Amino acid sequence: MSAATTAGPGEWAAAAPVLALAVAVLVLPGLLVGWALRLRGVLLAACSPALTLAVLAPAALAAPAAGLRWGPATAAAATAAAAALAALAGRAAPRALRRRTPAPARDRAAGRDRAAGQGRAVAALVAGALAGTALATATAVRALGRPDVVSQGFDTIFHLNAVRWVLDTGSASPFDVVRLTDREVGGFYPSAWHGLAALVAGPTSPVLAANALVVAVPGVVWSLSAGLLVRALLGPRPLPLLLAPVLAQGFVAFPWYVDRGGLWPFVLGTALVPAVLGALALAAGARGAPGEALPGERPRALLVAAAATGACGLAHPGAFFVALLLAVVLALVSALPGLLSPWRGDGEQRAVLLVTALAVAAVATAVVVAWPSLRGMAAADWPATRSTARALGEAVRGAPAGSGASWLVGALVLVGAVRAATRRRWRWLLVGHVVVGALDVLAASVDSPLSSLLTGAWYNDRGRLAASLPVTGTALAVLGTCWVAAAASRAARSPARARRATAGLAALVALLAAVPQVRGNAAQLAKSNVEAAEDPRSSLVTLAEQRFLEDLRRWVPEGDVVAGTPWDGSGFAYALSGVEVLYPHLRGKYPADWVFLADHLQDAGVDPAVCPALQRHRVRWVLDDGQLWRPPRLEPAGYTAFRLFQGRPGFEEVASGGGAVLYRITACG
Repeated sequence: MSAATTAGPGEWAAAAPVLALAVAVLVLPGLLVGWALRLRGVLLAACSPALTLAVLAPAALAAPAAGLRWGPATAAAATAAAAALAALAGRAAPRALRRRTPAPARDRAAGRDRAAGQGRAVAALVAGALAGTALATATAVRALGRPDVVSQGFDTIFHLNAVRWVLDTGSASPFDVVRLTDREVGGFYPSAWHGLAALVAGPTSPVLAANALVVAVPGVVWSLSAGLLVRALLGPRPLPLLLAPVLAQGFVAFPWYVDRGGLWPFVLGTALVPAVLGALALAAGARGAPGEALPGERPRALLVAAAATGACGLAHPGAFFVALLLAVVLALVSALPGLLSPWRGDGEQRAVLLVTALAVAAVATAVVVAWPSLRGMAAADWPATRSTARALGEAVRGAPAGSGASWLVGALVLVGAVRAATRRRWRWLLVGHVVVGALDVLAASVDSPLSSLLTGAWYNDRGRLAASLPVTGTALAVLGTCWVAAAASRAARSPARARRATAGLAALVALLAAVPQVRGNAAQLAKSNVEAAEDPRSSLVTLAEQRFLEDLRRWVPEGDVVAGTPWDGSGFAYALSGVEVLYPHLRGKYPADWVFLADHLQDAGVDPAVCPALQRHRVRWVLDDGQLWRPPRLEPAGYTAFRLFQGRPGFEEVASGGGAVLYRITACG
């Protein structure tokens, strides 16, 4: 690892305010709205990132219609409005609860007893989230090398340029962000991540903001979300809430295996899925179970589940479909049988049936509306690369596509699966894990129309399905850790000593599972960062080229556009410098002029059709960023003009650096 691709402690310390800003953006709006909704304790802390996304993502969608630019002021106004609405809902929910289901005095007393331990439970969750964030930070520092380095990946160039697009246009609406690469037809591209990143990037840069979220989403969002699911399963007990964020960092499949490809919106959406399931399980849990909701929490938990589901959908469709699939499993295996059997026919059971019917109708409507997009996703062809036996082994070990296995965490998941199989209230978790695992194996080992249909919502990509397994796997690992630690502590002479021994042993097992995994997780993330940056053949843009692109504004005046093939990294110029580029992504639905110039720009001095096309789009510069990027299973296509224009009349070299060369187009006057 060269010194050029790694930063010293001082540079990472200088980036700490950006990370703090990212954490604040992810957590504070949700805390304010949750407090107004009268959420308290673990539920408030754990669902705060989900509520943040549930507020900011719709606000970004609606802002253009209201004539508002997306930025801190609009986000603050949306938070204030959502908090006011939440306060009204928070006042209405307990009144409805009191009218329909008055609690006996003994239940109220039990609720007060449980509420008394909420402070310790919140402290344990926060401590676990801090430990999870520390592990995520250690992973990112090892893998990124520098806080300001560009991640190398097919999707990265689009996402970073989309953040710059949001900053320039003032719109983070899904209907506007898609126009970055589709200027004529338009459409819908989930842009929750881009709106968040733009809020963080405002005082800094898209690259620093993206790298801050690489830490903050796994460290904070994923940790707290996992805590909410565990709270719904085991109640507000400090030990499981401390373990959940730590064990969540022990999986290589999520987030680091998919994070290495720049699938940041998918990572954000998937990090919210445990919050969806936790809130649903809390709202639908049986009375008297360890995870039973406190008085007044049920209706609010249902609101949180609905809000978090919407946030998943606006972050990434793949995450939404994972949440939907596991919610259906929860309902069919646990919630509905528990709530409707035995049949009493009272108002509460009729309300359950009505809500279920409405949910089914809403999902069916969404599928019908989104069917054209779903067909396009299913058409994506990620060929099977494993035998069924090998794919199954990788799913059990948590090692998709031969990545580093999470052996101890995998063993804890298996122990937790055995434990869940023996308890009716947890059985849905095991069934959901098996269902997602089966889809993962199917995508990895079978090429067939049926496989494409069943896994099409995830682009037939086993990496995304494998990344969804830790959603249930983390909770199973917590169950397994607590069971093993309790069994090993039974020889203690007193109950107090047994509790202390259980807590100490469980914490030790969790640390042994998660801390050594930092090296393996970092190795996966490094494949598109430190490792790629050291090899020009595997990088879109080297650090030296990045520094040159960051300085383009020295030569290119405001309003001018730069052309260059995105396959050599030229497209990053927009994100890095703010200089507009003609081709902001490797692929896109570009106008006819852009397609024409990609193959004929080299003839600007001889073809009379070229200059008018250049002038219509303000293209006055050409950027040659060196060697073409050739990742596995992808081959640079098109853009032949940018391999042929050198030495042709009408192009004048102006500046160079790091292997990149900037040319002025002189052929058009």
